[in-house]
Amino acid sequence: MSTIKYPEGNTHVAWRTRDYVFLGDEIGTSDGMRGFIHIIDVSDIDNPRQVAKYDLPEAGAHNIWVEDDVLYIAYYQGGLRIVDVSGTLRGDLYRQGREIGFFRTEAAEGEGLQANSANAWGPQPFKGNLFVSDMTSGLWVVKHARPRPVTF
Repeated sequence: MSTIKYPEGNTHVAWRTRDYVFLGDEIGTSDGMRGFIHIIDVSDIDNPRQVAKYDLPEAGAHNIWVEDDVLYIAYYQGGLRIVDVSGTLRGDLYRQGREIGFFRTEAAEGEGLQANSANAWGPQPFKGNLFVSDMTSGLWVVKHARPRPVTF
């Protein structure tokens, strides 16, 4: 058995792929939700180590989904974020420009529980569509039209 500890240490969700575990922090603050995605290399399961992160400065991460080298993140007030996680992962993926799409889940004025307020809670790709639940505006079904970059 092995363990990894990190200072933020408020893990809400984990998703395992062949060589990585994606850990999502969920931290409530007076300024809203915060927290980011830690990317842990588990290719040597006895020595896991954080090698990368995806940190959207203005929002907090919630639930995630990883499929076909793409990380889908429900980022509360940041909406849905779509990140290319192909190849070797190192450093801050947000600052590297690996985000390949996003969608703000906010209802128009007079709609939803709280209009003009994204609160993305859960992403799930299915048969070419992306389903995103939002705590204040309901369920969104979107398509990701932008092609993924070829290399990183």
